[in-house]
Amino acid sequence: MPAMDALWQDIRYALRQCIKSPSFTTLAILSLALGMGANTAMFTVVESVLLRPLPYANAGRLVSIGPGGPHGTEAAFSSTSWLNYRDVRDQARSLSAVAGYSEDIGVVESREGSLSVATPRVTPNLFPMLGAKPLLGRDFSEEEGKTGGPRVAILSEALWRQSFGANPKILGRTVRVNAEPRAVIGVMPSSFRFPEASGDLRKGLWLPLQPTGEMLKERGYNFFLIVGQLKSGVTVTQLRSELAAISQRIRQTDPNSNQGLFLTAAFYQELLTGSSRPVLFGLLVALGLVLLIACANVANLLIARCLGRRQEFAVRCALGAGQLRLMGQLLVEGGLLSLAGCVVGFGLAELAVVAIHKLPEGAIPRGEEIAVRWTVVVTLALIATLTTTLSSLLPAILVGRTDPQPALQASSRGLGARAVRSRLSGWVVGGEVALTTLLLISTGLLFHTLWNLEHARLGFDMTRVTSFSAMPADAAGFGNMGVSEVNQPTEPHIATLVYQPVLERMKALPGFQDAALITAPPLSGVDLNSSFTIVGIPENQQHGNGARVSAVSGSYAHVMTTPVMRGRMITEADSATAPFVIVVNETFAHRYFPNQDLLGRQISLGGENTGMLQPYTIVGVIGNQVEQSPASPTTPFILLPYQQIPATSLFYAALLKTIVFFVVKTHADIPVAPAARSVFKQLAPDFALDNFNTMQESFAKSDFNDRVGLYLIGAFGGMAVLMVIAGLYGVLAQIVGYRRREIGIRLALGATPPGILSMVLRQASMLVVAGIAAGIALAAAAGKLEAGFLYGVKPLDTWTYVAVIVLLLLVGGMAALVPAQRAAVIKPIDTLREE
Repeated sequence: MPAMDALWQDIRYALRQCIKSPSFTTLAILSLALGMGANTAMFTVVESVLLRPLPYANAGRLVSIGPGGPHGTEAAFSSTSWLNYRDVRDQARSLSAVAGYSEDIGVVESREGSLSVATPRVTPNLFPMLGAKPLLGRDFSEEEGKTGGPRVAILSEALWRQSFGANPKILGRTVRVNAEPRAVIGVMPSSFRFPEASGDLRKGLWLPLQPTGEMLKERGYNFFLIVGQLKSGVTVTQLRSELAAISQRIRQTDPNSNQGLFLTAAFYQELLTGSSRPVLFGLLVALGLVLLIACANVANLLIARCLGRRQEFAVRCALGAGQLRLMGQLLVEGGLLSLAGCVVGFGLAELAVVAIHKLPEGAIPRGEEIAVRWTVVVTLALIATLTTTLSSLLPAILVGRTDPQPALQASSRGLGARAVRSRLSGWVVGGEVALTTLLLISTGLLFHTLWNLEHARLGFDMTRVTSFSAMPADAAGFGNMGVSEVNQPTEPHIATLVYQPVLERMKALPGFQDAALITAPPLSGVDLNSSFTIVGIPENQQHGNGARVSAVSGSYAHVMTTPVMRGRMITEADSATAPFVIVVNETFAHRYFPNQDLLGRQISLGGENTGMLQPYTIVGVIGNQVEQSPASPTTPFILLPYQQIPATSLFYAALLKTIVFFVVKTHADIPVAPAARSVFKQLAPDFALDNFNTMQESFAKSDFNDRVGLYLIGAFGGMAVLMVIAGLYGVLAQIVGYRRREIGIRLALGATPPGILSMVLRQASMLVVAGIAAGIALAAAAGKLEAGFLYGVKPLDTWTYVAVIVLLLLVGGMAALVPAQRAAVIKPIDTLREE
């Protein structure tokens, strides 16, 4: 087999050439390894998060259904009512199965004490629809999903192992969930986590969703999410058309509660990963640019080797070697370099995946599933093939066009060929500079964005403020709330029974300056919304009124240094026996009372439907506060005195009997957790405390994805700059080598060393300037794609562009300085003596 013999001969020769030039080999392998390793790591993330199906049966046909935009086109994880779910379940013919769930939290009493865990409630048909099989026991029965059905629970494997000692006899045992005894009927394996967007279900449990009286009669009771499975061959577009008809029938049936209802659907996985999708694809594009730069660098190195081996190729051509054989030799050499780069890059990719797993929980959806798989290995092989082709193509073409006669003639030194090849190397470097310019401008814009986010007006002071959550052992939960009869005997109000004594005790602790209660503090992720009506305006003119609602104690403004714009803030005097009052934010005032004096106006938070029988009087307006992150728009916000929430209302269960937060201001940076736990152990030992974070830590988590994106693209830009330095240095060194005789003659005829230095630097600056110009054009064209990632900065930010231009000019000057100095010290006599 002559072909195989020739291939083995080329491989052995290529190995000898690589060993003969260790510096060249090391630089080429490292360039390719960085490009391939980073791309492989990012593809691993994209494949695991975006491309790999969810671990459910028929995951590709799983859809989320809920209220959307005005025409049902904007899909999201949106809650709706049980009655709407029932209509979709009974009327949607495009779905083979429909199930429902509510995201919730609760308290489990275990051998470790009270634990706050995720406790989603699901309809009994959810597990069969997802193809989920318990590790132990069984799933929920239809009887357990009915109103007043048996009280049962299914544990997660982690909760079973960590809190119940992996007791194999756990089935049938009773556990207390929210102070209510429930029989354990099953344990789900650790691989099952639904809903994916819920809390940490690796240590949680599932409860059967048993509709309450409010759920069965109120379409405005929106604490329920719908998930369905498309029939084979049915598209999401067909389902959306069917949901539009169902929405219309619901609006006709109940125009008061559902006048603006438009149900829509989207694939569950797309919604789950939607926030990360543009970021990951943006990073893939950036890494593709880095790979192109790496290939250009290796191509330049191979071109330089071609020029150094021109005599060798000329002799081989003269002895009968064909152009294809010479081109094949270069391709084999490039393939060996790519293979070595592939091996090193694979190691770098593994290290990158290990680093990704050290990111905070929830930073990347499905982050725990990220691992290097066979699909990644195949991708790595494809990348290696691509880099081999790209990095060896130009040198192979040059070798294929080798003319042996000029190189063999002593009088001719092939200057014309060398000039063409040096110009080609210059164009390649210019391309590298252009791609680097694009990367650096993107990095600069993201840096400016992060600076704006970290220096944005928050509406509160983070200095020495710590927050933590507290849940009572008998937490009501968000998905199981109801309105009690007004004349029904109730337990003592939890505000006076627990929260007020706890606050007083914490305020007296050494080192504690003040303490306050709030049910939805900034940057916590807790978000409870409510509709309302303005007293004095006909209800039929007030459709769509809504705001975030939070209960607070009187010290909240002092702890957070919240500015009061008009009127007053809530105080401790706003007790259960005082007139009912509320405070709103500026966004609320501008939206619902534009150009009006709203102080003294009253609003109703549902009346008999919610148990909030008395209207609340607006007594103050506070400045807007950041809610989830500085980049998110501020929404209308209502603050209620925590003592003025009736114990018979829905708001009591949602705001005070499920989860509350305490914010503590200290005189110095001292640990808050031990002291807070000590106070609760004395006054409320059955409470579960969790989520201890300083406000600085909470703020850092809110823009974590922005910072990760900046760091990664900044690292890519740094890699690109290093490659540009290496490439520009290599090209200029080649040019000086080609023109050594010419420079010697110039010096002999009167040229000065400073003049030679200026000539080389000028040539380098032309390459850099041309590359910068091309890169600016690319960045301007890509500006529209980047606009969605920016905050407080325009895609065509002048200062960013100027900074990148100055940086690259300095980098180009540094890379060109050594070759230019070498050219300036050439001795004419030495060059004239050379043949």
